[in-house]
Amino acid sequence: MDTSTAHPERERILNVPNTITFARLILFMPLFVLLVLVWHENFWAFVVLVALGATDWIDGFAARKLGQVTHFGAVLDPVADRASQVVVCVTLVISGILPLWILIAIAATDLILGLIILAYKRQGSMTITYISKIRTTFLMLGLPLLLLAHSDFAGHEILAVVAFYGVVIGCLLHVFVGAQYAAIVIREGRARPRPLGASAAGRPDADAPNRRG
Repeated sequence: MDTSTAHPERERILNVPNTITFARLILFMPLFVLLVLVWHENFWAFVVLVALGATDWIDGFAARKLGQVTHFGAVLDPVADRASQVVVCVTLVISGILPLWILIAIAATDLILGLIILAYKRQGSMTITYISKIRTTFLMLGLPLLLLAHSDFAGHEILAVVAFYGVVIGCLLHVFVGAQYAAIVIREGRARPRPLGASAAGRPDADAPNRRG
């Protein structure tokens, strides 16, 4: 049996779910930025943000339903998620809707975790925990509602308070989940067998015996 043609869908990049993910990056995100910062249409930006969140679910569903799960898609989807989250937060900070410290906390957590993953040369995806799902829910609901609360309608002041504290909870959980993942990466890295003379993070071990000569 020719294994090179056994799973043709796995080798395709521009399949249905990946196309949806690309649309999230090159269509929805620029439109969102324009609506908030240029046209000042917060309500329609809210609608786009809801659609953006929907595509995050649709591309995963399409990949499973159509049998188009690919390695490229598995890498692209979390990258698109993180990029979308950063763009949304930066846009809301520039517009004065979101405090700067929330953006710094989220970005710093992702940066530190990424550096730890690189240092310990971890490969593969992280297991999604229950707390990480709660974190995602708070952020995915809080950020759009915070934007909606800055539209002009009755009761928006109450919604602004509820949405803000929802985002704060999501931000704190994001830091907690990042610390959890970092601990897992470090623990796995230290437990993994390594060549003589190398530390757990891939650096030369000063205490290792010198085998030269």
